[in-house]
Amino acid sequence: SPVDQQIKIVAIDKYGNRSKEKIINIKVDVKNTKVVALEPLNPLKVKSEINSSSVALIIGIEKYENTPAAKYASLDAKYFTEYSKNIFGVSTKNIKLLTDEQANLSNTNSAIFKWLPSKIKKNQTDLIIFYSGHGLASSDGKSKYILPSNVDPDLLSRTALSRNEFFDQIISLKPKSVTIFFDTCYSGVSRDEEMLLASAKPLMIVAEEENELPENFTIFTASKPDQISSGLKEAKHGIFSYYLMKGLEGNADINKDLKITNGELLAYMDLNVSEKALDLGRQQNPLLFGNESKVILTLN
Repeated sequence: SPVDQQIKIVAIDKYGNRSKEKIINIKVDVKNTKVVALEPLNPLKVKSEINSSSVALIIGIEKYENTPAAKYASLDAKYFTEYSKNIFGVSTKNIKLLTDEQANLSNTNSAIFKWLPSKIKKNQTDLIIFYSGHGLASSDGKSKYILPSNVDPDLLSRTALSRNEFFDQIISLKPKSVTIFFDTCYSGVSRDEEMLLASAKPLMIVAEEENELPENFTIFTASKPDQISSGLKEAKHGIFSYYLMKGLEGNADINKDLKITNGELLAYMDLNVSEKALDLGRQQNPLLFGNESKVILTLN
């Protein structure tokens, strides 16, 4: 019983003789359950050889000039940089990392429209993109934007980066493969449930589904269009980012064949992300756009 109560105890023998009733007081002593600490991230757990054909653009923005913070987003990006080096084998010279004030609109555009063209070799480069921070949909829900650190949400089309323009630029460069991780949502709500637009009604703007992308694109997103991408206080990371990186350490290798497919990574993240989000009273389910059977990582 979850509550204190009294019970009566009576002994009856095979002849039907009954003992006197005895009243017992039952006291329920509820003890706090010990919270199991999350396993720390370890980007050195898997070590891959340098892949000179790999390029990584990594952006993480926690501190915004004109909107609430995206808690832990900068740390997400810094950690993923180490995973890019050690697990995906990207050389330091082929990594561009932008965090917080560095990730303003000018620097972000420069990275996409100047740095990427200088690094991507047509039909040879494996491109990895990681973004942790705010996203926002246009008021009609038809366009999605990635928000740089100095965005003005009231001037979205002028001060933010259109996701479609971003993708069009990548497609025009013709890399061999593209793998994108977005720890963001487009609901207009921060990880701490603060509205990004002060004047907005307390209704989430749901962006429309993505246009059809080339077959060489793989995109993982942190949540469904009508969900919030949450932070994980005990890990000091976004829930999606934390389980993405734990999955890449080998935890997502469900069948233990030393290969992680897109489908395996999605299944691992969906199970763990949704469970942690429920602890916060939210729903969050990562999504995959791409081939579930494609091997994203071979473990040594």
